[in-house]
Amino acid sequence: MAERDVQLPRRIHRLRTLGLAAGALPIAAVFYERGAAPATWIVLAANGFAWPHLAWLHARTSADPHRAERINLMVDSALGGLWVALMEFSLLPSVLLVTMLTMDKLGWGTRFLMRSSAAMAATCVATVLIAKTHVEPLTTMTEIVASLPLMVAYPIAVALAANQSGRLAREKRKAVEQTAALREQLAHIARVGTLGEMAAGLAHELNQPLAAIHLEANAALALGMQAGWDETRESLERISDQSLRAGDIVRRMRTFARRGQTGRERLALAPLVHEVLALLDHDLRHNSVETVIDLPASTAEVVADRVALQQVLVNLIRNAIEAMSVPAVATRRLAIRTEAHGSDVRVSVTDTGGGVDPAVRDRLFHPFQSTKAAGMGLGLSICQSLVEAHGGRVGAGPHPPGGALFFFELPAATASQVSGSQGSAS
Repeated sequence: MAERDVQLPRRIHRLRTLGLAAGALPIAAVFYERGAAPATWIVLAANGFAWPHLAWLHARTSADPHRAERINLMVDSALGGLWVALMEFSLLPSVLLVTMLTMDKLGWGTRFLMRSSAAMAATCVATVLIAKTHVEPLTTMTEIVASLPLMVAYPIAVALAANQSGRLAREKRKAVEQTAALREQLAHIARVGTLGEMAAGLAHELNQPLAAIHLEANAALALGMQAGWDETRESLERISDQSLRAGDIVRRMRTFARRGQTGRERLALAPLVHEVLALLDHDLRHNSVETVIDLPASTAEVVADRVALQQVLVNLIRNAIEAMSVPAVATRRLAIRTEAHGSDVRVSVTDTGGGVDPAVRDRLFHPFQSTKAAGMGLGLSICQSLVEAHGGRVGAGPHPPGGALFFFELPAATASQVSGSQGSAS
C-alpha cells in the first residue's frame, strides 16, 4: 500500500489509542466502585489494548483503507454502547464516552454519524437485555477524577487533528490553484510556440491580402480621373474586402495567442472548427491535405473556454498534418467530425498517416512523450489537461482505413447553462 494510503489509518490509530487509554480510566473506575466481574475486566483490557492494533492491521492491509476505517469506527461505536450499558449508565463517564465516539465521526458525514449512533444504541439495548443491567446514573468522586483525562486529553487531540486536517486542506487547495496557474502558463507558452512554428505560413497568408491592396490602390491611382466611377468603386470594394481578410488573419492570431482564460461561454463547435481550419489553411494547402468535415447542425453546444478548445483542435490537426507530410503517404485526408456520445459531445480528428506507434500508445498523453525529432512531447499532455479541466476526456485509437484517430469529449450544455449564458450575454 502506498504511503499516502496509510496516512488516514495511522492518524485514526493514534486518536483511537489515545481515546481508549483515556476512556478506559472512567470505565475502570465505575467497575471498581461497583465490583465488576473478572470477565468484564478482561473484555475491557482487550478493547483498550488489543482492539486498536487489530483495527490498525485491518485498515493497513485492506485494499480500501477508507472503507476499512468506516467499519472500524462502527465497531468502536458498538463497543461504546456495550460499556455504557455495563457501567449502568453512570452519568459523567457515559456522557463523555458518547461524546468522544461522536466527535471522531463528525468529519465522515451525517449519514455515517447516524448509522454509528444507531449501532451504539442497538448494542446498548442488547447488552441491557442480555446482561440484565439496570440504570444507576450516580457518579462518585472517584469516577469524576478518573474522567478528567478523557475530558481534557481527547478534545485537545481531536482539535489538533482537525487543525492538521484543515492545514492540509488549505495546502491542497493552494497546490491546486498553483497547478491551474502553471497549466495556463504552459498552455500559453505552447500557443506562442505554435504560432512561431506557423509564422512562415501566417506571414504568407497575410502577405496575399496586403499585396492585393497594394495592386488595387496603384491601379486606382493610375486610372485617376480617366476611369469612370464604376471602375474606381470596384477597386475600392476589392481593397475593402482584402483589408477585412487581413484583419481576420490578425484577429485569429491575436485570439489564439491571448494570455489568460477568456472565460467559459456557450459555444457551437462548427464555427469553432471553421475558425481553426482558417488559421491552419496555409499548412493544409502546403501539405496538399484534403479536408473532410462532418459538423451536423444538430450537434449540441458546449460551455467552454474558446481559446482552450482552439488550442486542442490546433494541436490535434497539426499532429495529423505532420503525420501525413511524409512522402510515403499518397492519400492525405483529414476528417473532422462532431457527434453526440451519450450526454457528451465528441469531436474526432482522423488522418491517413502512418498511425500511432504501438510502443508509445499507452504513453501518448504523458508529458515529454514525443515521436518527433524536435518535439518536446507537451502538445497532447496540454490537450488532456485543458479537456479534463472542462470535465471531459481525450483519447486516441486506430483508424480502420489507415492512420490515427484522436478525439475529445465535453459535456453537452444543459438547459440551465444555456439560460445562464444568455443571461450573461444580455
